[in-house]
Amino acid sequence: MGSGMLNLGPSSWRAAVAAAAARPANFRGAHAVLLTSGHLSSRSSVNSLIRASHFPSACALLLRLLLLHRLLPDHISLSFSLHSCTRVPSHKFTSVLHSLAVRLGHSRDIYVANAAVSSYFTSSDVASADRLFAEISGDVADVVTWTTMVTGHANAGSMEQARWFFEAMPERNVVSWNAMLGAYARVGMLSEARKLFDAMPYRNGATWSTMVTGLVQCGHCEEALRVFGDMVSSGAMPNEAALVSTVSACAQLRSVEFGAWVHAYAEQELHGAMSIILATAIIDMYGKCGSIHNAVRVFAAMPVRNVYTWNSMIAGLAMNGGESQALSLLWKMQMAGVQPNDITFIALLSACSHSGLVDEGRSLFDSMIEDFGIQPVSEHYGLMVDLLGRSGRVREAVYFVRSMPVEPHPALWGALASACKMHGEVELGEEVAKKLIELEPRHGSRYILLSNLYGAANRWDDMATVRRLLKRRKVPKGTGNAVVGNDISYVE
Repeated sequence: MGSGMLNLGPSSWRAAVAAAAARPANFRGAHAVLLTSGHLSSRSSVNSLIRASHFPSACALLLRLLLLHRLLPDHISLSFSLHSCTRVPSHKFTSVLHSLAVRLGHSRDIYVANAAVSSYFTSSDVASADRLFAEISGDVADVVTWTTMVTGHANAGSMEQARWFFEAMPERNVVSWNAMLGAYARVGMLSEARKLFDAMPYRNGATWSTMVTGLVQCGHCEEALRVFGDMVSSGAMPNEAALVSTVSACAQLRSVEFGAWVHAYAEQELHGAMSIILATAIIDMYGKCGSIHNAVRVFAAMPVRNVYTWNSMIAGLAMNGGESQALSLLWKMQMAGVQPNDITFIALLSACSHSGLVDEGRSLFDSMIEDFGIQPVSEHYGLMVDLLGRSGRVREAVYFVRSMPVEPHPALWGALASACKMHGEVELGEEVAKKLIELEPRHGSRYILLSNLYGAANRWDDMATVRRLLKRRKVPKGTGNAVVGNDISYVE
């Protein structure tokens, strides 16, 4: 290593040290690289490495190297090291660094102080962040410090404190306004967010993007699309989160026209270099809106895909009559080196259920457990019951539910009862419906389902008995009607 390292250029030796310092176990390797490179004589060279280190452990290693060679860390060394704790929380390292800054006389440096406040919040030590702010608020704190207090308290769930710091700020910039706006949006306080948004003296792309994302997260999709349109008209550039949220809103509203416009806008502004996350959201949107050809076009153009991309494409095909193509993607995604997850099999089992592919569905369910080690969740069990029930294999479905290793969810029994009614399995349906009433005696749709079963079999006396029971127990009729669809004609 010795002779070769002496000839390395600045970028080469820095890369070598960064690689060696990636883990604490490589302390000796980093030390050797620095010694042979001849750069330990310069604190600034080590500081550049600390700045490039994303992990507190690597920063700790480099600080130890400084101390071993009798070079005291300066305010730059400490601020960069503290910033690493905002990326990877480390309360212990934050405390040690802050104590070291006090001892070396750097604790009132604004960059060190701000990094320490942020690091304390990141490690969930709100009390230490508040104490430090109280010490520096009189003469050191700047707009960044105050904004950090707003964001920190909001992230800690204390909106009143966040609002207090925002109102008390001696000065605000657009980042400060955005911090408070984002805090309101994250907790669903949309009326406050909208008032703040309207009162802002200036906005940037992050401002608009925060508003759009908050609206979508709270289910106000139509308003989100209006705000997105206003943002584009204003000339502000949305960030990726806003684009993804807007595409998601289009998917929820089944607005393929607006979704296609957002897609075209993103391609134009990003020059075709969309991220995997955005492209996957667009595939999902097209699939849910029934424009499967556009979904396939976006999917085919992607140079890199992750498991969520494949899942979105599989689900889109399953929803739009491409069940066989959806099933073929399981093999293709494995050939591409992408392992399926539980969501993949939900989409695949849904494809089997829509097309009545019982044997394929059974095989997929078994393969999920045996070949991929994925434990089924309620959605997987529900789709298997739906698959068997739709195909008329009601007794198999009942056996499947009873043999489950977990307690069946009432919705599974409800799906079974509906399948029994569909295929005329009255006695079995009666047994299942009574089980449902036993499990959920205050669930009106369970009584309705049993009454409908009796009505379909012309068992009018039994139907009347269930109706009287429903009235006597004063169970709301409308509870959970989605389980039995709109077929409630037998109940007055």
